[in-house]
Amino acid sequence: MRYQIPRYLNEQVRFVGLQSDEFIMCLLSVYICMIFRFQWMVLILNLAMVASFIWIGRNFPRGFIRHIAYFSGFYRFSNYPDFFANRFIE
Repeated sequence: MRYQIPRYLNEQVRFVGLQSDEFIMCLLSVYICMIFRFQWMVLILNLAMVASFIWIGRNFPRGFIRHIAYFSGFYRFSNYPDFFANRFIE
Protein backbone atom coordinates (compact mmCIF):
# COMPACT_ATOMS: atom_id res chain seq x y z
CA MET A 1 0.00 0.00 0.00
CA ARG A 2 1.06 3.55 -0.68
CA TYR A 3 0.50 6.28 1.86
CA GLN A 4 0.76 9.95 1.13
CA ILE A 5 2.09 12.08 3.95
CA PRO A 6 1.23 15.79 3.71
CA ARG A 7 4.14 18.15 3.29
CA TYR A 8 3.19 20.21 6.35
CA LEU A 9 1.06 18.60 9.04
CA ASN A 10 -0.59 21.84 10.15
CA GLU A 11 -1.51 22.93 6.61
CA GLN A 12 -5.23 23.23 5.88
CA VAL A 13 -6.93 20.74 3.63
CA ARG A 14 -7.28 22.04 0.05
CA PHE A 15 -9.75 21.10 -2.67
CA VAL A 16 -9.15 22.36 -6.22
CA GLY A 17 -6.71 24.95 -4.88
CA LEU A 18 -9.18 26.39 -2.35
CA GLN A 19 -9.22 25.98 1.41
CA SER A 20 -12.01 23.81 2.78
CA ASP A 21 -14.27 26.69 3.90
CA GLU A 22 -13.84 28.50 0.57
CA PHE A 23 -14.67 25.30 -1.31
CA ILE A 24 -17.84 24.85 0.75
CA MET A 25 -18.88 28.42 -0.10
CA CYS A 26 -18.42 27.62 -3.80
CA LEU A 27 -20.54 24.48 -3.47
CA LEU A 28 -23.27 26.41 -1.64
CA SER A 29 -23.18 29.02 -4.37
CA VAL A 30 -23.73 26.37 -7.05
CA TYR A 31 -26.54 24.83 -4.99
CA ILE A 32 -28.32 28.20 -4.57
CA CYS A 33 -27.97 28.86 -8.30
CA MET A 34 -29.49 25.46 -9.04
CA ILE A 35 -32.48 26.29 -6.83
CA PHE A 36 -33.07 29.54 -8.73
CA ARG A 37 -32.40 27.87 -12.12
CA PHE A 38 -29.20 29.81 -12.79
CA GLN A 39 -30.80 33.24 -13.14
CA TRP A 40 -28.23 35.88 -14.06
CA MET A 41 -28.81 38.11 -11.02
CA VAL A 42 -28.49 35.20 -8.58
CA LEU A 43 -25.40 33.95 -10.37
CA ILE A 44 -23.71 37.37 -10.23
CA LEU A 45 -24.61 37.86 -6.55
CA ASN A 46 -23.30 34.41 -5.64
CA LEU A 47 -20.04 34.95 -7.49
CA ALA A 48 -19.58 38.32 -5.78
CA MET A 49 -20.34 36.74 -2.40
CA VAL A 50 -17.84 33.93 -2.91
CA ALA A 51 -15.15 36.29 -4.24
CA SER A 52 -15.58 38.66 -1.28
CA PHE A 53 -15.53 35.76 1.20
CA ILE A 54 -12.29 34.43 -0.28
CA TRP A 55 -10.73 37.91 -0.35
CA ILE A 56 -11.71 38.65 3.27
CA GLY A 57 -10.51 35.21 4.40
CA ARG A 58 -7.09 35.69 2.84
CA ASN A 59 -6.49 39.37 3.73
CA PHE A 60 -7.83 39.62 7.29
CA PRO A 61 -7.00 37.65 10.45
CA ARG A 62 -8.85 34.57 11.58
CA GLY A 63 -12.24 35.31 13.17
CA PHE A 64 -12.78 38.59 11.29
CA ILE A 65 -16.02 37.50 9.61
CA ARG A 66 -17.45 36.23 12.91
CA HIS A 67 -16.67 39.55 14.62
CA ILE A 68 -18.24 41.54 11.78
CA ALA A 69 -21.37 39.38 12.13
CA TYR A 70 -21.32 40.04 15.89
CA PHE A 71 -21.01 43.81 15.50
CA SER A 72 -23.84 43.87 12.95
CA GLY A 73 -26.08 41.77 15.21
CA PHE A 74 -26.27 38.51 13.22
CA TYR A 75 -24.14 36.42 15.58
CA ARG A 76 -23.94 36.17 19.36
CA PHE A 77 -20.95 34.88 21.29
CA SER A 78 -21.87 32.49 24.08
CA ASN A 79 -20.66 33.21 27.64
CA TYR A 80 -19.54 36.74 26.75
CA PRO A 81 -21.10 40.05 27.84
CA ASP A 82 -22.95 42.27 25.42
CA PHE A 83 -21.01 44.74 23.31
CA PHE A 84 -22.38 47.79 25.15
CA ALA A 85 -21.95 46.44 28.71
CA ASN A 86 -20.45 49.05 31.04
CA ARG A 87 -20.65 47.35 34.42
CA PHE A 88 -19.49 43.86 35.24
CA ILE A 89 -20.25 41.80 38.34
CA GLU A 90 -17.39 39.49 39.25
